[in-house]
Amino acid sequence: MALDDAAARPQVTAVPHLSGGGLPWFGPCWSFRRDPVALLRAGRERLGNVFGFPLLGRRVVFACGPEAHAAVFGAEETVLSPKEAYRFITPVFGPGVAYDAAPQEMSAQISHLLPALSPRRLDGYARIAEEEVRTRLAHWAPQGEVDLLSELNRMTVAIATRCLIGDEFQHGMGPHLPGLYRDLESGIRLAGILSPALPLPSFRRRDRARAAIARAIGDVIAARRAASAGAPDGLEREPAAHGEDVDGSDMLATLLAARAPDGSPLDDDLVTGILIGMIFAGQHTSAVLATWTGVLLLQHPQYVDALLAEQHTVTDGTPRLGAEPLHRMELLERCVREAERLHPPLLVLMRTALRELDLIGHTVPAGTLVMVSPAVAHRMPEVFRDPDRFDPARYEAPREEHRQPHALIGFGGGRHRCVGSAFAYLQVKAVWSVLLREVAFDAGHADFRPDYSTFIPGPVSPRVRYRKRSVPVPEQP
Repeated sequence: MALDDAAARPQVTAVPHLSGGGLPWFGPCWSFRRDPVALLRAGRERLGNVFGFPLLGRRVVFACGPEAHAAVFGAEETVLSPKEAYRFITPVFGPGVAYDAAPQEMSAQISHLLPALSPRRLDGYARIAEEEVRTRLAHWAPQGEVDLLSELNRMTVAIATRCLIGDEFQHGMGPHLPGLYRDLESGIRLAGILSPALPLPSFRRRDRARAAIARAIGDVIAARRAASAGAPDGLEREPAAHGEDVDGSDMLATLLAARAPDGSPLDDDLVTGILIGMIFAGQHTSAVLATWTGVLLLQHPQYVDALLAEQHTVTDGTPRLGAEPLHRMELLERCVREAERLHPPLLVLMRTALRELDLIGHTVPAGTLVMVSPAVAHRMPEVFRDPDRFDPARYEAPREEHRQPHALIGFGGGRHRCVGSAFAYLQVKAVWSVLLREVAFDAGHADFRPDYSTFIPGPVSPRVRYRKRSVPVPEQP
């Protein structure tokens, strides 16, 4: 059935609108900024799975439920366009990269990445992840307090940069990277829907961080091209066939070996933009997902003993982590999935309607910004039983609630589902595989409320107490 085939639906109605949402141009802007999930859940309870509201001068339609998700994710890009919806990300990724490219060009860019996400590469990335977590842990005192999000951000920054760009970039930028990535992410604000070029301090920080990262990546690219040109035979490596794995352990090696349709190397600015996009899309979301995984385990400590038993079963006799041992950590994977469900890294996924369409019985005018929210979708009782409860067993057979179409959409859906989701899960599982075995945590007085000042919300202040497991537990008086 065509998405906009109104004749197939006898009753096509206008989209109901949320009332009492503030000034006409602003709409419920302040409520959306303060707690978008509460606003969208309340709107769905009042008006159903499709409703609209104005937001900073834009007409917005929110859609929820498996049928609506199937319609949005399955729509042709000539009907619902990600490119038009995500123009505010262009200053981060760069012109002509990802959503700023034509659909066929974006598909080609993604195809260049696939060899770097092969099983053999993922196995190597798991080992890098273990090394970086253990390196960071070596700086921790035997016991004390840490900000969980900050520490996991440092770990995932180190993992992502080594896996994506290589050791020389990681060593060269070192301590500056977490702050630069934080400034880059700070540019993704609600105001970007209005214009990503507004003279806001967060946007200026975004642009400075992007320029600094791009310069550093450019230096690495230049050094590698020079080394390749100076090889003993004086020739660069033969271009890789489509989908072929290449020598080198990082994604940059893959992109430097890739070729455009005319056989020429990929442009350096394009390579830089793809890498920044992958870092941005993967590092901060992984850090946030890892943090929420830890928070939920702190709030539900009854799972920790079983997780430790699984760790010892899987890792005994295994000198180093790899993709295969991580795959066998089934309980840990279910806990990560439940963290994705309860606290998805991305609050909303968006498309712009390029022409009028029928969205499950409602007329959506051209120019409308269509939103889907994983945070709302994942708490639907008709999809997930007792949806506000942390229940990793919901992913076991025969329940497997996530197998329902478009049920778990934390990494998107349809043709635009995140290509790096396997890498994200590998990072999070590798980090917690080491942390579970090496450190015992206690929630203390942490503030685990979501911080909705960003579109990728972690906890407000997840400062937790810890004790390395090598430190004896003090005797109780």
